[in-house]
Amino acid sequence: MSDICDFEWSNNRYRHNLTISELKMGFNRNEPTDRSRALIALKELIGASRDYALKDKSCFQDDEFLFRFLYARKFNVNEAFQLIINYHAYRQRNAVLLQRLSVLDETIQIALRDGFPGVLPNRDRRGRKVLVFFTANWDYASYSLVTVYRAMLLTIEKLLEDKQNQANGFIAIVDWTNFTFRQSSNLNPKVLKLMIEGLQDCFPVRFKAIHFIGQPWYVEAALAVIRPFLKEKTRDRIKLHGSNLSTLHDCVARDILPTELGGEGPTFNPLNWYHELLESSQTVTKPAPSYCLSQPQIYTKTPAQFVPGVGEHRTGDLSPPGHHHHHHRGSPSPSPPSSLSSSHGTEFLKAATKAAAVKIGVLTAKANDPATNTLLGVTTGAGGCDL
Repeated sequence: MSDICDFEWSNNRYRHNLTISELKMGFNRNEPTDRSRALIALKELIGASRDYALKDKSCFQDDEFLFRFLYARKFNVNEAFQLIINYHAYRQRNAVLLQRLSVLDETIQIALRDGFPGVLPNRDRRGRKVLVFFTANWDYASYSLVTVYRAMLLTIEKLLEDKQNQANGFIAIVDWTNFTFRQSSNLNPKVLKLMIEGLQDCFPVRFKAIHFIGQPWYVEAALAVIRPFLKEKTRDRIKLHGSNLSTLHDCVARDILPTELGGEGPTFNPLNWYHELLESSQTVTKPAPSYCLSQPQIYTKTPAQFVPGVGEHRTGDLSPPGHHHHHHRGSPSPSPPSSLSSSHGTEFLKAATKAAAVKIGVLTAKANDPATNTLLGVTTGAGGCDL
Protein backbone atom coordinates (compact mmCIF):
# COMPACT_ATOMS: atom_id res chain seq x y z
CA MET A 1 0.00 0.00 0.00
CA SER A 2 1.37 3.40 -1.02
CA ASP A 3 2.33 5.89 1.63
CA ILE A 4 0.11 8.92 2.05
CA CYS A 5 1.84 12.32 2.13
CA ASP A 6 1.61 14.50 5.23
CA PHE A 7 1.88 18.28 5.09
CA GLU A 8 2.01 20.94 7.75
CA TRP A 9 0.35 24.21 6.81
CA SER A 10 -0.94 27.10 8.94
CA ASN A 11 -0.32 25.12 12.14
CA ASN A 12 -2.75 22.41 11.05
CA ARG A 13 -1.72 18.90 10.08
CA TYR A 14 -3.86 17.06 7.60
CA ARG A 15 -3.74 14.27 5.07
CA HIS A 16 -4.75 14.19 1.44
CA ASN A 17 -5.36 11.39 -1.04
CA LEU A 18 -2.19 11.84 -3.14
CA THR A 19 0.41 9.10 -2.93
CA ILE A 20 4.16 9.55 -3.02
CA SER A 21 4.31 7.57 -6.26
CA GLU A 22 1.81 9.96 -7.85
CA LEU A 23 3.89 12.96 -6.83
CA LYS A 24 6.99 11.40 -8.38
CA MET A 25 5.44 10.06 -11.57
CA GLY A 26 3.25 13.02 -12.37
CA PHE A 27 -0.27 13.39 -13.67
CA ASN A 28 -1.91 13.28 -17.07
CA ARG A 29 -2.09 16.88 -18.25
CA ASN A 30 -4.83 15.97 -20.72
CA GLU A 31 -7.20 14.95 -17.92
CA PRO A 32 -8.94 17.86 -16.15
CA THR A 33 -9.24 15.84 -12.94
CA ASP A 34 -5.53 15.04 -12.94
CA ARG A 35 -4.65 18.68 -13.59
CA SER A 36 -6.74 19.75 -10.62
CA ARG A 37 -5.19 17.15 -8.32
CA ALA A 38 -1.70 18.15 -9.41
CA LEU A 39 -2.48 21.79 -8.69
CA ILE A 40 -3.76 20.94 -5.21
CA ALA A 41 -0.65 18.89 -4.48
CA LEU A 42 1.62 21.70 -5.66
CA LYS A 43 -0.18 24.25 -3.50
CA GLU A 44 0.19 22.02 -0.48
CA LEU A 45 3.91 21.58 -1.07
CA ILE A 46 4.30 25.36 -1.29
CA GLY A 47 2.23 25.89 1.83
CA ALA A 48 4.27 23.37 3.80
CA SER A 49 7.65 24.54 2.55
CA ARG A 50 10.07 26.29 4.88
CA ASP A 51 12.50 27.09 2.09
CA TYR A 52 13.71 30.68 2.37
CA ALA A 53 13.02 31.26 -1.33
CA LEU A 54 9.32 30.67 -0.62
CA LYS A 55 9.01 32.91 2.41
CA ASP A 56 6.43 34.88 0.38
CA LYS A 57 3.74 32.30 -0.33
CA SER A 58 1.35 34.64 -2.12
CA CYS A 59 1.92 32.84 -5.42
CA PHE A 60 0.10 29.70 -4.25
CA GLN A 61 -3.22 31.54 -4.60
CA ASP A 62 -2.62 32.14 -8.32
CA ASP A 63 -3.70 29.01 -10.20
CA GLU A 64 -2.74 30.33 -13.64
CA PHE A 65 0.75 31.17 -12.44
CA LEU A 66 1.26 27.73 -10.88
CA PHE A 67 0.06 25.92 -14.00
CA ARG A 68 3.05 27.36 -15.87
CA PHE A 69 5.38 25.34 -13.66
CA LEU A 70 3.30 22.19 -13.90
CA TYR A 71 3.27 22.33 -17.70
CA ALA A 72 7.00 23.10 -17.77
CA ARG A 73 7.67 19.86 -15.86
CA LYS A 74 4.96 17.78 -17.54
CA PHE A 75 2.85 17.75 -14.38
CA ASN A 76 5.48 16.08 -12.26
CA VAL A 77 4.56 17.82 -9.00
CA ASN A 78 7.90 17.37 -7.26
CA GLU A 79 9.83 18.74 -10.23
CA ALA A 80 7.38 21.63 -10.63
CA PHE A 81 7.80 22.45 -6.94
CA GLN A 82 11.60 22.48 -7.28
CA LEU A 83 11.29 24.72 -10.33
CA ILE A 84 9.24 27.20 -8.30
CA ILE A 85 11.93 27.26 -5.62
CA ASN A 86 14.60 27.81 -8.29
CA TYR A 87 12.50 30.57 -9.85
CA HIS A 88 12.08 32.54 -6.63
CA ALA A 89 15.70 32.03 -5.59
CA TYR A 90 16.88 33.27 -9.00
CA ARG A 91 14.71 36.37 -8.72
CA GLN A 92 16.08 37.11 -5.26
CA ARG A 93 19.70 36.65 -6.38
CA ASN A 94 19.24 38.77 -9.49
CA ALA A 95 16.89 41.51 -8.32
CA VAL A 96 18.82 44.22 -10.17
CA LEU A 97 18.60 42.31 -13.45
CA LEU A 98 14.81 42.13 -13.16
CA GLN A 99 14.18 45.71 -12.05
CA ARG A 100 11.67 47.64 -14.18
CA LEU A 101 11.19 44.73 -16.54
CA SER A 102 8.65 46.45 -18.74
CA VAL A 103 8.04 47.19 -22.40
CA LEU A 104 8.19 50.87 -21.43
CA ASP A 105 11.85 50.53 -20.51
CA GLU A 106 13.70 52.50 -23.20
CA THR A 107 16.58 50.08 -23.75
CA ILE A 108 14.21 47.11 -23.90
CA GLN A 109 12.21 48.98 -26.52
CA ILE A 110 15.32 49.44 -28.67
CA ALA A 111 16.14 45.72 -28.43
CA LEU A 112 12.57 44.72 -29.33
CA ARG A 113 12.52 47.09 -32.31
CA ASP A 114 15.70 45.41 -33.54
CA GLY A 115 14.02 42.02 -33.23
CA PHE A 116 15.48 40.74 -29.96
CA PRO A 117 13.53 38.63 -29.85
CA GLY A 118 11.20 38.37 -32.80
CA VAL A 119 8.10 36.18 -32.62
CA LEU A 120 6.65 34.63 -35.76
CA PRO A 121 2.86 34.95 -36.12
CA ASN A 122 2.25 31.25 -36.86
CA ARG A 123 3.11 28.12 -34.90
CA ASP A 124 5.10 25.20 -36.21
CA ARG A 125 3.51 21.88 -37.12
CA ARG A 126 3.68 20.77 -33.46
CA GLY A 127 1.88 23.86 -32.21
CA ARG A 128 5.00 25.53 -30.82
CA LYS A 129 5.63 29.26 -30.92
CA VAL A 130 8.74 30.28 -32.88
CA LEU A 131 11.23 32.88 -31.62
CA VAL A 132 13.75 34.26 -34.11
CA PHE A 133 17.00 36.16 -33.63
CA PHE A 134 18.87 37.86 -36.48
CA THR A 135 22.09 38.40 -34.61
CA ALA A 136 23.68 40.77 -37.15
CA ASN A 137 21.06 43.32 -36.07
CA TRP A 138 22.53 43.57 -32.56
CA ASP A 139 23.61 47.17 -31.98
CA TYR A 140 25.81 46.47 -28.97
CA ALA A 141 26.70 50.18 -28.70
CA SER A 142 23.05 50.97 -27.89
CA TYR A 143 22.14 48.03 -25.64
CA SER A 144 24.03 45.19 -24.01
CA LEU A 145 23.47 41.45 -23.90
CA VAL A 146 21.76 42.01 -20.54
CA THR A 147 19.09 44.08 -22.30
CA VAL A 148 18.61 41.37 -24.92
CA TYR A 149 18.08 38.88 -22.10
CA ARG A 150 15.62 41.21 -20.34
CA ALA A 151 13.64 41.67 -23.56
CA MET A 152 13.59 37.90 -24.00
CA LEU A 153 12.28 37.32 -20.47
CA LEU A 154 9.58 39.94 -21.00
CA THR A 155 8.56 38.22 -24.23
CA ILE A 156 8.50 34.76 -22.69
CA GLU A 157 6.37 35.86 -19.76
CA LYS A 158 3.86 37.46 -22.13
CA LEU A 159 3.70 34.34 -24.30
CA LEU A 160 3.24 32.11 -21.26
CA GLU A 161 -0.11 33.76 -20.62
CA ASP A 162 -1.34 31.38 -23.34
CA LYS A 163 -1.77 27.82 -22.04
CA GLN A 164 -1.04 26.42 -25.48
CA ASN A 165 2.46 27.87 -25.22
CA GLN A 166 2.84 26.40 -21.73
CA ALA A 167 1.85 22.97 -23.01
CA ASN A 168 3.65 22.90 -26.37
CA GLY A 169 6.77 24.90 -25.58
CA PHE A 170 8.87 26.98 -27.95
CA ILE A 171 11.53 26.67 -30.60
CA ALA A 172 14.20 29.27 -31.38
CA ILE A 173 15.91 30.01 -34.69
CA VAL A 174 19.15 31.98 -34.43
CA ASP A 175 20.54 33.38 -37.68
CA TRP A 176 24.26 34.10 -37.23
CA THR A 177 24.79 35.30 -40.80
CA ASN A 178 27.08 38.37 -40.81
CA PHE A 179 27.44 38.30 -37.04
CA THR A 180 30.85 39.92 -36.68
CA PHE A 181 33.83 39.02 -34.56
CA ARG A 182 33.57 42.43 -32.92
CA GLN A 183 29.93 41.75 -32.00
CA SER A 184 30.95 38.42 -30.53
CA SER A 185 33.49 40.21 -28.31
CA ASN A 186 30.52 41.75 -26.49
CA LEU A 187 29.10 38.38 -25.46
CA ASN A 188 29.79 38.74 -21.75
CA PRO A 189 30.46 35.23 -20.36
CA LYS A 190 28.89 36.07 -16.99
CA VAL A 191 25.67 37.12 -18.71
CA LEU A 192 25.70 34.00 -20.89
CA LYS A 193 26.00 31.85 -17.78
CA LEU A 194 23.16 33.81 -16.16
CA MET A 195 20.99 33.23 -19.23
CA ILE A 196 21.70 29.52 -19.28
CA GLU A 197 20.93 29.18 -15.59
CA GLY A 198 17.64 31.06 -15.86
CA LEU A 199 16.28 29.56 -19.06
CA GLN A 200 17.42 26.01 -18.32
CA ASP A 201 16.73 25.62 -14.61
CA CYS A 202 14.66 28.48 -13.20
CA PHE A 203 11.94 29.71 -15.54
CA PRO A 204 8.79 27.76 -16.52
CA VAL A 205 9.66 27.62 -20.21
CA ARG A 206 10.54 24.71 -22.47
CA PHE A 207 12.64 25.20 -25.60
CA LYS A 208 12.08 22.06 -27.64
CA ALA A 209 14.65 22.95 -30.29
CA ILE A 210 17.26 25.65 -30.94
CA HIS A 211 18.33 26.00 -34.57
CA PHE A 212 21.57 27.76 -35.53
CA ILE A 213 22.08 28.84 -39.14
CA GLY A 214 24.99 30.63 -40.77
CA GLN A 215 27.15 30.26 -37.67
CA PRO A 216 30.81 31.38 -38.07
CA TRP A 217 33.74 29.60 -36.46
CA TYR A 218 33.83 31.90 -33.44
CA VAL A 219 30.21 31.11 -32.59
CA GLU A 220 31.05 27.40 -32.65
CA ALA A 221 34.05 28.18 -30.46
CA ALA A 222 31.80 30.01 -28.00
CA LEU A 223 29.43 27.05 -28.01
CA ALA A 224 32.33 24.81 -27.05
CA VAL A 225 33.03 27.05 -24.06
CA ILE A 226 29.46 27.08 -22.73
CA ARG A 227 28.85 23.39 -23.45
CA PRO A 228 29.80 22.26 -19.90
CA PHE A 229 27.01 24.44 -18.50
CA LEU A 230 24.35 22.81 -20.67
CA LYS A 231 22.38 19.76 -19.65
CA GLU A 232 22.54 16.81 -22.00
CA LYS A 233 18.93 17.35 -23.05
CA THR A 234 19.68 20.98 -23.92
CA ARG A 235 22.79 20.03 -25.91
CA ASP A 236 20.80 17.48 -27.87
CA ARG A 237 18.26 20.14 -28.84
CA ILE A 238 20.80 22.47 -30.45
CA LYS A 239 20.92 21.90 -34.21
CA LEU A 240 23.66 23.41 -36.37
CA HIS A 241 22.56 23.89 -39.98
CA GLY A 242 25.32 26.17 -41.26
CA SER A 243 24.36 27.53 -44.66
CA ASN A 244 22.11 24.55 -45.42
CA LEU A 245 18.58 25.91 -45.05
CA SER A 246 17.04 22.73 -46.42
CA THR A 247 17.82 20.91 -43.16
CA LEU A 248 16.15 23.74 -41.24
CA HIS A 249 13.09 23.35 -43.46
CA ASP A 250 13.00 19.65 -42.63
CA CYS A 251 12.41 20.70 -39.02
CA VAL A 252 10.35 23.87 -39.48
CA ALA A 253 7.88 24.15 -42.35
CA ARG A 254 8.69 26.86 -44.90
CA ASP A 255 5.15 28.21 -44.93
CA ILE A 256 5.57 29.77 -41.46
CA LEU A 257 9.09 31.15 -42.02
CA PRO A 258 9.95 34.62 -43.34
CA THR A 259 11.82 35.07 -46.61
CA GLU A 260 15.08 35.74 -44.73
CA LEU A 261 15.01 32.12 -43.57
CA GLY A 262 14.11 30.73 -46.98
CA GLY A 263 10.45 30.61 -46.08
CA GLU A 264 7.26 31.36 -47.97
CA GLY A 265 6.03 34.01 -45.54
CA PRO A 266 6.47 37.78 -45.74
CA THR A 267 9.68 39.59 -44.85
CA PHE A 268 10.34 39.57 -41.12
CA ASN A 269 9.21 42.78 -39.42
CA PRO A 270 10.44 43.10 -35.81
CA LEU A 271 7.97 45.89 -35.12
CA ASN A 272 5.03 43.48 -35.19
CA TRP A 273 5.89 41.84 -31.87
CA TYR A 274 7.04 45.14 -30.37
CA HIS A 275 3.68 46.73 -31.17
CA GLU A 276 1.81 43.75 -29.72
CA LEU A 277 3.67 44.10 -26.43
CA LEU A 278 3.24 47.86 -26.41
CA GLU A 279 -0.48 47.70 -27.11
CA SER A 280 -1.01 45.05 -24.43
CA SER A 281 0.50 47.45 -21.91
CA GLN A 282 -2.42 49.82 -22.51
CA THR A 283 -4.74 47.45 -20.68
CA VAL A 284 -2.67 47.43 -17.47
CA THR A 285 -4.72 48.92 -14.65
CA LYS A 286 -2.87 47.67 -11.58
CA PRO A 287 0.65 46.55 -10.65
CA ALA A 288 1.61 42.95 -11.35
CA PRO A 289 1.93 40.57 -8.38
CA SER A 290 5.32 40.66 -6.71
CA TYR A 291 6.15 37.12 -7.82
CA CYS A 292 5.88 37.94 -11.54
CA LEU A 293 8.98 38.69 -13.59
CA SER A 294 7.67 41.73 -15.41
CA GLN A 295 6.42 44.81 -13.64
CA PRO A 296 4.28 46.59 -16.24
CA GLN A 297 3.63 50.27 -15.77
CA ILE A 298 0.53 52.22 -16.61
CA TYR A 299 0.71 53.32 -20.23
CA THR A 300 0.19 57.06 -20.49
CA LYS A 301 -1.40 57.12 -23.94
CA THR A 302 -4.89 55.94 -24.76
CA PRO A 303 -5.31 53.48 -27.64
CA ALA A 304 -6.57 56.33 -29.80
CA GLN A 305 -3.37 58.30 -29.21
CA PHE A 306 -1.03 55.40 -29.95
CA VAL A 307 0.22 55.41 -33.53
CA PRO A 308 2.45 52.44 -34.38
CA GLY A 309 5.77 53.44 -35.89
CA VAL A 310 5.78 57.08 -34.78
CA GLY A 311 9.08 58.10 -33.21
CA GLU A 312 10.49 54.59 -33.35
CA HIS A 313 13.49 55.18 -35.59
CA ARG A 314 16.78 56.33 -34.14
CA THR A 315 17.96 57.57 -37.55
CA GLY A 316 16.42 58.77 -40.78
CA ASP A 317 16.60 55.29 -42.23
CA LEU A 318 13.21 54.31 -43.65
CA SER A 319 13.83 50.56 -43.42
CA PRO A 320 12.43 48.66 -40.43
CA PRO A 321 14.73 49.06 -37.43
CA GLY A 322 15.26 45.32 -37.25
CA HIS A 323 16.92 45.35 -40.67
CA HIS A 324 19.39 48.19 -40.42
CA HIS A 325 22.29 45.80 -39.77
CA HIS A 326 21.01 42.72 -41.61
CA HIS A 327 22.90 41.86 -44.81
CA HIS A 328 22.20 39.37 -47.54
CA ARG A 329 22.82 35.71 -46.85
CA GLY A 330 25.96 34.31 -48.32
CA SER A 331 28.33 37.16 -47.46
CA PRO A 332 31.60 35.80 -46.07
CA SER A 333 32.16 35.93 -42.34
CA PRO A 334 34.63 38.69 -41.44
CA SER A 335 38.18 38.00 -40.33
CA PRO A 336 39.00 38.56 -36.66
CA PRO A 337 39.93 42.20 -35.96
CA SER A 338 43.34 43.13 -34.61
CA SER A 339 41.94 44.60 -31.40
CA LEU A 340 38.75 44.36 -29.34
CA SER A 341 37.12 47.06 -27.27
CA SER A 342 35.56 44.85 -24.60
CA SER A 343 37.85 43.34 -21.95
CA HIS A 344 35.18 40.79 -21.03
CA GLY A 345 34.79 39.90 -24.68
CA THR A 346 38.55 39.61 -25.22
CA GLU A 347 38.84 37.20 -22.31
CA PHE A 348 35.84 35.26 -23.58
CA LEU A 349 37.17 35.01 -27.14
CA LYS A 350 40.59 33.89 -25.92
CA ALA A 351 38.96 31.12 -23.91
CA ALA A 352 36.69 30.28 -26.82
CA THR A 353 39.59 30.11 -29.25
CA LYS A 354 41.59 27.88 -26.92
CA ALA A 355 38.63 25.56 -26.34
CA ALA A 356 37.90 25.42 -30.02
CA ALA A 357 41.52 24.59 -30.81
CA VAL A 358 41.31 21.58 -28.52
CA LYS A 359 37.80 20.43 -29.38
CA ILE A 360 37.59 21.32 -33.04
CA GLY A 361 41.20 20.96 -34.12
CA VAL A 362 40.92 23.63 -36.79
CA LEU A 363 39.07 26.82 -35.86
CA THR A 364 37.91 27.51 -39.38
CA ALA A 365 36.10 24.18 -39.68
CA LYS A 366 32.98 24.31 -41.75
CA ALA A 367 29.68 24.58 -39.85
CA ASN A 368 28.21 21.68 -41.81
CA ASP A 369 31.08 19.30 -41.08
CA PRO A 370 29.49 16.41 -39.12
CA ALA A 371 32.76 15.50 -37.42
CA THR A 372 33.25 19.03 -36.11
CA ASN A 373 29.79 19.22 -34.64
CA THR A 374 30.07 15.79 -33.09
CA LEU A 375 33.07 17.05 -31.13
CA LEU A 376 31.07 20.07 -30.03
CA GLY A 377 28.30 17.85 -28.73
CA VAL A 378 25.59 19.29 -31.00
CA THR A 379 23.54 17.91 -33.85
CA THR A 380 23.86 19.02 -37.46
CA GLY A 381 21.22 18.95 -40.11
CA ALA A 382 17.73 17.59 -39.73
CA GLY A 383 18.60 14.68 -37.49
CA GLY A 384 16.53 14.56 -34.33
CA CYS A 385 14.06 17.24 -35.36
CA ASP A 386 11.04 15.32 -34.11
CA LEU A 387 11.18 16.26 -30.44
